[in-house]
Amino acid sequence: MTTPLPYAVVAAAAAAGEDPDQIGRLPDCLLTTIISLLPLDSATRTTALSRRWRSLWLSAPLRLHDSDLPSRCAYHSAAISRILRSHRGDAVSFRLSSCRPSSADLDSWLRILAGKRLQELLLQQPSEPFPLPPSLLACRSLRSADLTNCRLPVAATAAASFPHLHELTLRYCFASSPALHGLLAGCPALASLSLDRVFCCRSLCVRSRSLRSLTVSVSLRRRDEVGDELQELVVEDAPLLERLLGHDVNWGPSIHLGATLFHSMRAVRLAAELRCLKALALEMVDPQVKPVVDFLRCFPCLETLYITSHMFVPRSMETLRCDNMDYPIECLNRHLKRVVLAGYEGRKREIQLAMFLISNARVLQVMKFLCANDCNPTWLARQKRRLCLDNRLSLGAQVLFEVYRKSHTRFQKHASNITLADPFDVKT
Repeated sequence: MTTPLPYAVVAAAAAAGEDPDQIGRLPDCLLTTIISLLPLDSATRTTALSRRWRSLWLSAPLRLHDSDLPSRCAYHSAAISRILRSHRGDAVSFRLSSCRPSSADLDSWLRILAGKRLQELLLQQPSEPFPLPPSLLACRSLRSADLTNCRLPVAATAAASFPHLHELTLRYCFASSPALHGLLAGCPALASLSLDRVFCCRSLCVRSRSLRSLTVSVSLRRRDEVGDELQELVVEDAPLLERLLGHDVNWGPSIHLGATLFHSMRAVRLAAELRCLKALALEMVDPQVKPVVDFLRCFPCLETLYITSHMFVPRSMETLRCDNMDYPIECLNRHLKRVVLAGYEGRKREIQLAMFLISNARVLQVMKFLCANDCNPTWLARQKRRLCLDNRLSLGAQVLFEVYRKSHTRFQKHASNITLADPFDVKT
């Protein structure tokens, strides 16, 4: 479909009285959909087939990703400018991960894309943080925005209006509290929010009647270089919140969930229950039973628990006493079905946590250990003895050990994808 039919095929079809261009018989609306699903270089090559195909590509929904451009022009803004000026159709997706455009070029591109009703935007600038151009506000048709290495201006975001924005990711972003609050206030349909290292915003209050997934992560090494990072997260009004993903929660912001307060993984105040939350993911240094139990009490309807254990930055941690263990934990008795411990090494506190969950989760279906070693038979046999797997409360629960090759400790992006039934079922 991307190159002319071979001469032998055309000749044979002609001799048999057949039309060799069977695809060409399809209606234009279907052909433009097919073309829009091709990589950019393949889609443009369809213009060589005939004048009709050239017209089809120019009007097909546009997916412009600089990684799809030929290597000779992947870093040239001129190539992107030519495509945007010549293309007449709507824009489905626009992604920049290699190109380093000037501020003027990026502003011009976003203005053109706004007129093409752009749906998906990804900007991953590889150089220094750049200010987002004012034309971003014109892209009111956006459904997904993933912005890395950027600065949010206060004046611009105060007037933000993205009525269709469903998913927002801010990664290594510089934004004042007023700028971030203004941006979120302009996203009434937001379902997934990911804040991955947000600087210059010490406190954030989340009010969203549509939010279903919230991810928060912090920087472990660069905060002294770039300034204040998010220190307080208040989830004030999020009645549909189903997933809470916390990276590096030992260093992360204080988390207010209604009247409940967590600080550095400690439950400072347990005064409310969030019955809507179904999935919880925590990235912890040397995970312990006490803080996990406090989170479980806060989320009585929790079904999936995903804990990443790592020693990315060495830190001495005291053992926290786990009192009131006789107090019933609803999610353990009725709802928790799946537990994943990633980065598992068999350390003392990891084993204590795993044994607690295995012996108390009444309806557990799967307990998965993603191990940070090669899972050799001798080590596996020793772990199974130490975990006392025969004492599991849910006798039908599967206990699985798999090799975990992920060296990057932050959760995969698909964890915040609310369309996935089980986003924590990572493939190792």
